[in-house]
Amino acid sequence: MKICYFSCSSKFGGIEKIVVDTLNELVKTNDCLLIVPFGCEFKYKLNKKIEVYEYKSHDKRYNPFLYLEIIENIKDCDIVHTHGAKATQISYVLSKFISFNHIATKHNSRKGKIFNKVKNVISVSKKVSKTITHNSKVIYFGLDYKEQNSQQNSKFTMVAVGRLDPIKGFDNLINELSKLDFDFELNIIGEGTQKSQLNELIKSKNLEDKIKLIGFKDNIPSYLLNSNIQLISSLSEGLPITLMEGLLYSPVIISTPVGGIVEVLDKDYLLNIEEFPKKINDIYINFESEKKNFSIKHEKIKKSFDKVNYINSLMKYYKGILDEKTS
Repeated sequence: MKICYFSCSSKFGGIEKIVVDTLNELVKTNDCLLIVPFGCEFKYKLNKKIEVYEYKSHDKRYNPFLYLEIIENIKDCDIVHTHGAKATQISYVLSKFISFNHIATKHNSRKGKIFNKVKNVISVSKKVSKTITHNSKVIYFGLDYKEQNSQQNSKFTMVAVGRLDPIKGFDNLINELSKLDFDFELNIIGEGTQKSQLNELIKSKNLEDKIKLIGFKDNIPSYLLNSNIQLISSLSEGLPITLMEGLLYSPVIISTPVGGIVEVLDKDYLLNIEEFPKKINDIYINFESEKKNFSIKHEKIKKSFDKVNYINSLMKYYKGILDEKTS
């Protein structure tokens, strides 16, 4: 089977990690192609067997030169799988002129009317599936557990992961953590447009010794394993990769009750942002028992994010669409 993934993003984030990790598995038994903008920053993470085409035309939704580039590359593909609204829109328009098997993945609960027009849609969570007007296939992304070096910090340590963007609620998180009256360390992993604003907020709260913006990191599992709590303060989510990684590595996770996160975390760990300080304080005082309780309550759901199950479900879905086309 020849499988093409198409994304209009050149930056590496949660969605791009799904694209990269999935293709690196699929290429073991299939021919794989990735179409991305020229100058893609994450292509080096791909298996060398994966063909990469970097389009040069501006990716405006109705640019005929871009369409010609895409058509030339997808014409021999069995499956064209788009990630993100822009790539999905472009492929949907193309499908009006040439015939191909188009699948789109919706990664978040925000508006995206184009997904209502595409027949074959994969949703990353049940919550996301409810934002589409027709039935979609819910497939949870899967990860492999990899051993990490344990280097527990002597100070009570927390970690938060995500792009530095208002949707991640890091400003709210910083404001709430300023209310804690014990010594702690919070590492916020990620880059983004809100960096200077968040740095100013940290300074205004005199938290420079406690809260650090440490930028993009490749070894996120190590940070999760060696922290006491993982914090998710988002205002909106689909089903974030950092939550799945947290289930494998973090001793305890607390999160705002948004998106597909409510399908995964036990209600005791879903809190409004203003409730974070009390919960964190409780975990600080009773860390070992909280760690044990968290593990027990999430042992079963962790199995939903197994990489083998994910790839098998994805391939079954692909083959079902091909079989439907030929029947």
